[in-house]
Amino acid sequence: MKRRSVEAEARIENLKRFGACLAGGFVLALMVGTQEGTQQDFGYAFRQSVAMPRILIFLGIGVLLYLAITFGPRAKPYLTRPGLRPLGAGVLTVIISLTLLKWTDSPQINTGKFRPLADAAAPTQALDSLARLWFGSAFSQTAWLLLIIVTVLAAAGMIRRSAPLSYAAAILAGVLGIWAEYASAAVSKFLHYPSHATGGAVAMLGFFTIAVASLVSARSQAAEADTDGFIDRVLGWRPGLALVVLGFAVGLVGVFNAAWFSPGDRNATLSTTASMFGATNLNGFAQTYLDWLGFVLFFVTLVVAGVASYLRHRLLAYAAIVLGLVSTLLTLVVVHDFSALGGKQGFDGAQGAWDNLGTGAWMTCAALSLFAGAGYLVLKDLRIEAKGVRAGSDIVGSGTAGARGQVAAATMLVVIIAALFYPPTATEFWQTVLVSEIGIYVLLAIGLNVVVGWAGLLDLGFIAFYAIGSYTTAYFTGRLPVQPPDWLLLSPLACIPFAIAACLIAGVALGFPTLRLRGDYLAIVTLGFGEIIRVIANNANGFTNGPRGAFNIPAPQIHLGPIHLTWGDSALGFWYLLLVLIAIIVLLFNRLENSRLGRAWAAIREDEVAAQATGINTRNVKLLAFAIGASTSGVAGVFFASQVGSFTPENFVLNNSILVVAYVVFGGMGSLPGAMAGAAVLTWLPEFLKDQVPAEDRQMWIGALILVMMIFRPAGLIPARRRKAELSGLDRPSSAEATAVPAGEGM
Repeated sequence: MKRRSVEAEARIENLKRFGACLAGGFVLALMVGTQEGTQQDFGYAFRQSVAMPRILIFLGIGVLLYLAITFGPRAKPYLTRPGLRPLGAGVLTVIISLTLLKWTDSPQINTGKFRPLADAAAPTQALDSLARLWFGSAFSQTAWLLLIIVTVLAAAGMIRRSAPLSYAAAILAGVLGIWAEYASAAVSKFLHYPSHATGGAVAMLGFFTIAVASLVSARSQAAEADTDGFIDRVLGWRPGLALVVLGFAVGLVGVFNAAWFSPGDRNATLSTTASMFGATNLNGFAQTYLDWLGFVLFFVTLVVAGVASYLRHRLLAYAAIVLGLVSTLLTLVVVHDFSALGGKQGFDGAQGAWDNLGTGAWMTCAALSLFAGAGYLVLKDLRIEAKGVRAGSDIVGSGTAGARGQVAAATMLVVIIAALFYPPTATEFWQTVLVSEIGIYVLLAIGLNVVVGWAGLLDLGFIAFYAIGSYTTAYFTGRLPVQPPDWLLLSPLACIPFAIAACLIAGVALGFPTLRLRGDYLAIVTLGFGEIIRVIANNANGFTNGPRGAFNIPAPQIHLGPIHLTWGDSALGFWYLLLVLIAIIVLLFNRLENSRLGRAWAAIREDEVAAQATGINTRNVKLLAFAIGASTSGVAGVFFASQVGSFTPENFVLNNSILVVAYVVFGGMGSLPGAMAGAAVLTWLPEFLKDQVPAEDRQMWIGALILVMMIFRPAGLIPARRRKAELSGLDRPSSAEATAVPAGEGM
C-alpha cells in the first residue's frame, strides 16, 4: 500500500511538472515575436501568438524542458564529457547569428537579418548558387538544418566517445563556418552594397567553436571534462599566448580585410587607402605607413610577442610592450593625418579628422595593444615566479595560481582594450548609449556598491545624490535662477570638487539620523530621503527652477596654456572623458576595498554587533560608507548634467534608484567588477531589445533574465570572492580527475 502511494505521488508530481513546462512553453509563445494588438481588436496579438503551427513549436519546447528536468539526473554523467560545454557555446553563437544579428546592411533587405535575407535569396537565380543553397528558402532554410545535423553528430561523438564521429563533426563544422562567411560575402557582392554586418562572421565563429569542441572530444582520453583545469593548463603553459592568438585574429581582419576609410562608399582597406591618398599631399611618414610600414609593424610585433610568450623571455616581453604601444600610437597618428586630409579635401563627405573612418584602424590598434598586453602578462608571470622561488613556495608563476592570475589579468586587459577601441566602430546611436546610459549608470553602481555591497546598508534613495551633483553643476555654471558670484562661475569639470563636497555633506546628513536603523527600516528612510530631494527640486522654483529644471548647461572644457579641449561635438569624446573618470574611481575604490576601512565595512555587513565588539567604530564607518558612496554619485551627476545639457526633477525618480540597486545585485553585491558588469548589461539590454521585441515586452524579457540569474547564479554575474565562497566553497579543485593517494595516507 505504501509503495502504491509513493508511486501515485510520483505520478502527480510528474503531471504537475509536465503541466508547468507546457505552461512555460505557452508563455514563451506569448513573449517571442513582434505581434501586437490593435485598438479595434485587443485579442489580435494573442491569436497570432497561439496560431497553428506556431504554438506547437513552443509547446514542443515545453516538452523538451520536461524531459530535461525529469531525465536530467540520468543524463548528467554524459553531460560532463569533454567538449560538451564549448559545443553548447558554439551552437548558441550560431543561433544568435541566425536570429538576432544582421547579415547585410543593404536597405533592400528588411532588417537585414537571416530570415528576410533567406526569403529574398531563394527566388534570386542571379545570386551565386552556393550562397543560395546556404540560405535555402523561407520554408526550408538550409543553415538551420545543417546546424541541427552537425550538433547531433558532435553530441553523439562526445556522448559515445567515438573519435570518428567527432572528427567528422569537426570537419563538417569547419566547412559550414567557411560556407557561412562565403554566403555573407556573396550577398554583399551581389547587392553592390558595402556591408559591415556581423551575422556571417559570428556564424563562422560559432561553427569553428563546434569544430574545436569536437576535436577536443576526439583527442581527449578523460572520461569527464575538466574545464577549469584545461583553462589553467592552457593559460599557465605560456603566459600571454591567448592574447597573442586573439590579437593575431583581430589584426588579420583589421590589416587585410576591414575598411580603413570611407566604409559606406569605397570601403577602402589599408592597401586601398594607400592608393587613394597616393596622389595627394599626404605627409611622407603617413604614406609610408599606408604603403608598407603598417604591415611590417603588425607582423614584427606579432613575432616578438609570440616568441616572448613562448620562451617567457624578459627582454623580449619588454620589447613587445614597447613595440605594441609605439605601433598603436603611430597608427593613431597616421589615421589622424589621412582622415584630416580627407576631411580637408572633402573625400566622400568627410568633414574633418577622425571622420568617415572604418573599423580597420581600430581593430589594428586593438591587435597591437593585445600584443603589448601579452608582454605585460609575461613580465607578471616572471615576477610571480621569482617571488615564489624567493619564498620557497611550491607554487610558481606557471602553476595553477599563476594561471588563475593570468585569467584575471588577461580579462582585465581585454576589457580595457575593448573600451578604448570598440566605441569608434559603433554607430552614433550606440556611442550615445555608451555615454548617457551605460557609462553613467556604471558610475552610480560603483558608488552604490560601497553602501549596499561593502557596508551592507540598503539605500533606496541613492538617486538623490545624483540629483544633488547635477544641480550643483547647474548652479556653479550659472544655469539656475540663483546665480553664484562672478568669480565662482565654473566649467563643469571644475564643478566636480564642489559636487563631491555637497554629496559628502548630504551623505553624512542622511547617515547620521539613521545610524540605529537596519534592514527594511533603513531602506524606507533612504527611500523617503530620495523623494524629499525630488520634491524640493520640483517645488523650489526660486532656486531650482521648479519642474522646468536646468538647461543650456555648457559642455566640459579644459584651457591650460596651449591645451584647449572642448567636449560636446560627439558622444565619443564624452566616452573617453567618462572612461578616465571611471578608471580613476575604480583604482581608488580598489585600494579602498582592501584597506582597513574596507575590512571594517565587511565586518559590519556580516555582523554589526560583533564588529562593534571587536573595537570598530561602527558610527564613523557607516557614515563614511554613505559619504564615499554619495561622492561617486555626485561625479556622475556632474557628467550627466554637462553631457545632456538640460534636466528636470523627473530625471531623478524613485524608479532610477531601484534600477541601480538591481544593477548591483545582478552583477554581484560587494564585487566591484560585478557592479560594473551588472550596470553595463542591464542598461545595454533594453536598447538592444528595441529592434528585437515590441517596446511593451522589453521589461518582460529583462524580468525573465533576472529570474534566470536568481535561479542559476544567485551570487550575481561576477560574484565577490566572499559571497562565492559562501555558496560554493573558497577553492575549486585543481582537477576533476581522481588522484592517487599514497598508501601511507590511507585509512
